[in-house]
Amino acid sequence: TTTTADTVFVVRLPGTPKGGWRVGPGRVDAIEFTSSKDIHIHGISMFGVYNRYGGYNHTGLMEMKEGGSVLTSQNFQYTSDGGKGYYDQIFAKQGYARAGVKYTLTVEYSSTPNIWARNSGGLASTSVICNGATITFKFTASSDSNNGSGVSGGQIPRIIFAC
Repeated sequence: TTTTADTVFVVRLPGTPKGGWRVGPGRVDAIEFTSSKDIHIHGISMFGVYNRYGGYNHTGLMEMKEGGSVLTSQNFQYTSDGGKGYYDQIFAKQGYARAGVKYTLTVEYSSTPNIWARNSGGLASTSVICNGATITFKFTASSDSNNGSGVSGGQIPRIIFAC
């Protein structure tokens, strides 16, 4: 867990990416979460291309939903450097998550289908400290996912938020 000013990162897929799967148009990576306190969702982190050199351009759409309603969405574009780090993507309009309410985060790439990095060993629950308060996140699989992502693995390793 990292804190920078008011921004906190909750890691749901710890460690280094250990594999990959196909992503591209029509393939949605999704995870549902609840938090124990009200928070502001600034964005998410994503991985780059798996087992490739840098310079690959990634484009797509990320969304935050409650039920079937989109609360905020953002087109994204980034270029991976071939490393196994995170690529932070920020919503232009942050999302507000109320304590105990289930939200869904989704990512769909519009760029050419390819094999993106993913990680396994995902956490069903984890806690972080934000402004001195402990916030517990619980993660569950989302029916919005159609590429095999879920609690144990996926393309969304971190949620960027503030409390």
